[in-house]
Amino acid sequence: MDLINSDVFKSVDKLNGDAAILSENPLSIVSDWVSTGSYALNAIISGSLYKGIPMGRITGMSGPSQCGKTLIMNCIFANAQKMGMTPVIWDTEAAEDAESARSCGCDPTKMKYYPVETVEECRNQIVTFLDNVIKRPELKGKFIIGIDSLGNLASSKEIADALAGKSAVDMGLRAKSLKSMMRTLTYRAAKANIPIVFSNHIYDDPSALFPSLVKNQSGGKGSVYLSSVLVQMATKSDKITDNKDDSSIAIAHKVSGTHITAMTVKNRFLPPYLKTDLHVNFKSGLSKYAGLLDIATGYGVIIQNGATYALPDGTKLGYYKNWGANDEIWETKILPDLEKIITAEFTYGGGSSEIDNELSALGSINDEDEDVDES
Repeated sequence: MDLINSDVFKSVDKLNGDAAILSENPLSIVSDWVSTGSYALNAIISGSLYKGIPMGRITGMSGPSQCGKTLIMNCIFANAQKMGMTPVIWDTEAAEDAESARSCGCDPTKMKYYPVETVEECRNQIVTFLDNVIKRPELKGKFIIGIDSLGNLASSKEIADALAGKSAVDMGLRAKSLKSMMRTLTYRAAKANIPIVFSNHIYDDPSALFPSLVKNQSGGKGSVYLSSVLVQMATKSDKITDNKDDSSIAIAHKVSGTHITAMTVKNRFLPPYLKTDLHVNFKSGLSKYAGLLDIATGYGVIIQNGATYALPDGTKLGYYKNWGANDEIWETKILPDLEKIITAEFTYGGGSSEIDNELSALGSINDEDEDVDES
C-alpha cells in the first residue's frame, strides 16, 4: 500500500498550500549558494569551495569589533550581484557606506539601503518586503538581505524610556523582541528563497570559571537557535615585519593587514566547529586562497618539504610566497582535487578523523535557552 499518496492527506493538504513530498519540497531544499569571496570559508559553511552561504536561509557572522564582519558581508553582496541579485541592507549602526561596498566589488547604485533603529521597525520592514516578494513568484531568489548589526538594534521600550528620561531595567524585552523577529523571518526567507545574512557582536561571560569556545551574542540566543549557519570570528593584526613581502600602506604603523579566524559554531548542513584562517590585506582586500594551504597539506593535495611545497606528482612549487597568489596553479592544479576531498570529508559520516577528533575535544555545548538581554 502506497501510504504517501493515501487519501488521508487530502484534507490536510487543503489546509496547507505548501504541503509536498519532502524530497520535492522547495522549502527544505537549498537550490543555490552565494560565495563569501573566500574558498576556505565557503568550504566550512557549505562543504564546497564554490558554494558559500545558503539561499533562503539565515546566516550569521559574529565577532568582536573590527574583525571583518561587514567586510565579509560586502563580499557576499558583491558575489550576489554577480548572480543577478539585488542586496537590501538594514543598517543599525549608520556604518554602511558606498565607498566601502565599492572596495569589495559591489555596485552601490544597485543596493537598497534602510537605516533602522529598533527591533520592531527592522522586523516589520523586512517582513513587509518578504511578503511583497512572496506575492510575486518571479521575484523569488532575486534579492539578498543584510542586517548590520543585530546587536545594535534597540527595543521600542528602550527608546521610549530614553525619551521620557526613565532608566527602567529592560528585563529581557529586547532579547525576546529579537527572537520574535528571527522567528518571523525564518519561514518567510525560505518561502521567498532570499538569503539573510546578519552581523552581531560577541562577548565573554565574566562569571564563567573557564571561558567558553562559543561566545555569547548580544541580544540573547534567538539568533543562535534560528540561524542555519553561524560563523564566529576572531582577529589579530598582521605585522609587516612578519610578512615583509606583503603589500602595505606606507604610513601604516607596522601593520599590513588582518588575520581572521572563522569557525562555524552552528551549521545545519555540515558538522559544526570547522575552522579556517582568512587574510585581509589593507591594500589588496580579502584573499580568496587564504586558509587553503593548511587544508591542502592536511589532506595531501600539497606536499610540504620544510619551507617549500610540491604536488603529489612531483611538480615542485617552491616557496609559498612565489606561488601562493598564482591563479593558474590554484585553479588548475590544486582546487579540482581539493574540491573532491572537501565534498567527501566535510559531511556527516564523511570519514574525516580530523573533524571527529576536533568535535570530541570540544565536548558538549550548553544549550540552555535564556531570554536575557546582555547589552
